[in-house]
Amino acid sequence: MRLDGGVEDRPEPFELTDGQVVVRPWRPEDAGWVTDACQDTGIQRWTTVPSPYTRADAEWFVGELAPSAWADGTALHGAVVDPGSGEGLGSVALGFHAPVPGVGEAGYWTAPNRRRRGVASAALDLVVEWGFGEAGLHRVELLIDPRNAASRAVALQSGFVSEGVLRRRGTLRGVVHDVEVFAVLRP
Repeated sequence: MRLDGGVEDRPEPFELTDGQVVVRPWRPEDAGWVTDACQDTGIQRWTTVPSPYTRADAEWFVGELAPSAWADGTALHGAVVDPGSGEGLGSVALGFHAPVPGVGEAGYWTAPNRRRRGVASAALDLVVEWGFGEAGLHRVELLIDPRNAASRAVALQSGFVSEGVLRRRGTLRGVVHDVEVFAVLRP
């Protein structure tokens, strides 16, 4: 299977793990914990989730957006869960919509009660490894608001290198802002 500019075959469901976290497809029953997590002001400040965030938003995300993006080969959106308990820990995504074939863009958030435990870095590492292998990517990028110190720390922990700031490149909730480009290249 290759998702680097076109799907050869409809992708099979995925499950990635390193023993610390599991990244798996979203399920309808995840809507509750996603709704709770996305009430966090940090998630709403730094990501594109709707604000205010409702249960209907979560149901649409886990039931429609994530599965259809996987089915049409435009992105892997994964629930990040605890391997033992199945507790919801966060979200990770790897999109294949970059204008350059072989380049993906990643994103992530961690539930507030699970931060500073390596969850985001572990999940990001798993999808990057998958992207370089299964999806045939040669580069994965992160576009991070330079003021988001936590997300910048995750990027650096996962081996991403800052390539500089693109001034007034991002827009979030109608506000134009700078973005720092981080990238990691396939070894």
